[in-house]
Amino acid sequence: MILRSLLCVFTLITINKGQLTYKESSDCPGNLKWNPNGITIMGGDKDNYFSFPSGLFIEPKTQILYVSDVSYNYVLKRYPNGKIQVAAGQSDHRSGSTSDKLDGPKGVYADENENVYVSDWSNQRIQLWEKGAKRGSTVAGNGMRGDALTEFSYPSNVIVDSHKNILVSDLENQRITQWPPTYDPKNTTGIIVAGGHGAGIAPPQLYSPVGLYFDQTANNLYIANEEAHTVIQWNRDGYGDKVVYAGIPGRPGNTSVQLQSPQGITLDRYGNLYITDCDNHRIQMFCPNSVFGITIVGTGHMGSGSNQLYFPRDVAFDADMNLYVTDTYNQRIQKFERIH
Repeated sequence: MILRSLLCVFTLITINKGQLTYKESSDCPGNLKWNPNGITIMGGDKDNYFSFPSGLFIEPKTQILYVSDVSYNYVLKRYPNGKIQVAAGQSDHRSGSTSDKLDGPKGVYADENENVYVSDWSNQRIQLWEKGAKRGSTVAGNGMRGDALTEFSYPSNVIVDSHKNILVSDLENQRITQWPPTYDPKNTTGIIVAGGHGAGIAPPQLYSPVGLYFDQTANNLYIANEEAHTVIQWNRDGYGDKVVYAGIPGRPGNTSVQLQSPQGITLDRYGNLYITDCDNHRIQMFCPNSVFGITIVGTGHMGSGSNQLYFPRDVAFDADMNLYVTDTYNQRIQKFERIH
């Protein structure tokens, strides 16, 4: 199976030789370009909002930006006018397993009504914090670590589809599970929609899935495999393709065809894929049907300059396609303005 996976990557690279190779982001669909120097909009030297910022989400209708912090055990939300509030967890950073606390929150998702879904990493559950609530409610997982379909082994990310189904990256169980919109602690279980075949680099397998994006129009899940150093495109049709979309399985590196510990991912309306290439301290853009990534943010070297990143964890766009990055080790959120 490993040989077949590597042959698949070789085939993709061979095919690409007869296609256009994108060298700049402006060559790709959408003709996009960003200022390489970021603006700190939260954290950094300005305040003490963050210790280890991780998940990042911008709600499309309200344009509210949400950030989880693993060490501060909360989720912050930033309104378009700059106002910042705690959306989930405790403002004094206390951790715990009661419904009013979080413990190492990672992924975050929100709806237009400011209801927030949080992957409560160390508590092995997904919590829903409604707008203004003082405590959350469990909507997936039973709080126990394990491989049963009622359990998680470190849920790393969460998204919600248009039918309000909850999709979760279940890191150590090497799977993506889907949970129904309503939760009954005695009867609700998840179903496996990707992975579940053990850790590995063959196409049916996942290897430490973290980042997650769902393109509902094409019915494709995009999954960042941290330990395989790839992003997988997983078609959810019964016999749909499960292919390596970016990176070379099991071969980390810093060339344009490689990734090293990819984390957060997103897709734009033109079909371009954006990957937080964490250990390479950069954001990579993969245009449709290209195996060569383009560095659009970061220099590839860790640093705290306005054009640098330091182990970034997530990426998102606002309505104007300005780019936002969780610059984790710099304890800040960077905004890179679209200039084309």
